[in-house]
Amino acid sequence: METKLEKDWYSIVVYPQKGIINKVKIMKDELADRIGNYKSRNSEAHITIIEFEADLNEFLFYKYYVKNFCLYQKPEHISFNEIVLSKQSKALVLLPAIASKIYLRDLLKNFRRGLKHMNVTNGLVAHISIGRALDPNQIEGANNIFNNINLDFNCEKIAIRKFNTSIGQFEVIYEFFFQGKPPVKGQLSLFQ
Repeated sequence: METKLEKDWYSIVVYPQKGIINKVKIMKDELADRIGNYKSRNSEAHITIIEFEADLNEFLFYKYYVKNFCLYQKPEHISFNEIVLSKQSKALVLLPAIASKIYLRDLLKNFRRGLKHMNVTNGLVAHISIGRALDPNQIEGANNIFNNINLDFNCEKIAIRKFNTSIGQFEVIYEFFFQGKPPVKGQLSLFQ
């Protein structure tokens, strides 16, 4: 008799420092004051890399992958300086400055390269969501709510989050800091 292992939903994200998480929370609070409740209202600031469903054994692979990926990544200062309200995507998001966009694009691409044959859902281009699934009235109400945006932080860690069905949100269960170690010469890499 074959037993089927229970699977859970996870996401792997670039995870900013608490100060940035708090600044984004303030923006989400201001948006809620203006337009009412909305999707992603209670989600902490993050940049989604991938989402996936896994049983415990599969999850251990992803955890190992993240830990090893972070060994060779160097922290980098990044900046988010643009806010976009899109009627088409029904979202209000923060976008990175040009140099940060290039760095994050490469970071996410390099991370995903090692998982190209895995059953994962890739996040979109690097962004921080303020509000998602906004209805037309909410989009109208959110127009011009924020003017100048400048969130600067050190991109230094990746977090693994697990979906908590009782609160309907992903919660951080592991954080891995970038170590900036040089690859060992001649080392075969899991990420090639």
